[in-house]
Amino acid sequence: MNAHCTKLHLFMDGELSEVEAEGFRHHLPRCPACESGLRDLLQLELLAARALTTGAEQPAPRAEGNVVTLGAWVRRNARVVAPLAMAASLCAVMVPRMMPVADVPAVVFLENQPTRELEARLSHPRADQWRRYSPMRGGTDVAEAQQPLPLRPLAEMEERKDFRGIVAAYVLHGQWQQAQAVLAREPASLARDNDLAVVALHEGRPQAALELLDAVVRAEPRHAQALWNRGLALHALKQDARAARDFDQVASLGEPGWSDEARNLAQQLRGAAAP
Repeated sequence: MNAHCTKLHLFMDGELSEVEAEGFRHHLPRCPACESGLRDLLQLELLAARALTTGAEQPAPRAEGNVVTLGAWVRRNARVVAPLAMAASLCAVMVPRMMPVADVPAVVFLENQPTRELEARLSHPRADQWRRYSPMRGGTDVAEAQQPLPLRPLAEMEERKDFRGIVAAYVLHGQWQQAQAVLAREPASLARDNDLAVVALHEGRPQAALELLDAVVRAEPRHAQALWNRGLALHALKQDARAARDFDQVASLGEPGWSDEARNLAQQLRGAAAP
């Protein structure tokens, strides 16, 4: 245990300064105890929130903006919440749940932004909506420049085992270490390999990304995200002619926005490759 381990509840309640919160976020994927504790607290909050909809007459959780913070409220009302949460958890074990897909806020996937700052393409559909590419300039930290990533939607995606959504949220908010930790738990799939390649590109490992993406494209030749990302990897490896062919394939798929950008990239790469 270190100093960060004592700040879990403060982090949950949003009571840390921005610097302290960022330090805790970096600490979290390296500390199994904090990671487990955070997961337990989030699950308790979700169970309590569901149980309270059955009609328990207690003061409502406080709201800050569009985010309801339950952490402190749950602890203040533990005598009521604990039995309800236990009953809800028993029902979860004994009765198959048909939980509807949560309405994840647009801020999670940065759908409320007019441009995108990530050049690579992620596998999650809501993180793969085309917007004009506008990279960060001046050395600004992406995580600092964007809106904070709310924890509640992450907990709901965790409960649904929506690993792709969690990875996409972390990547888009510049929290690459957390994304890698989730990718390590995600079952093998073409989507997972595509997202692993996005991480490899971010880390400056285009050859590792290329190996992952070659396998994805062999299995699914029209995999738009993998073709796009392979074009980026080939360009980083100074194989612009091959990269242009991949972007041509993306352009041929007719995706709104992506096809036009891919066509322009192919033309630029051919110009760069010309003697």
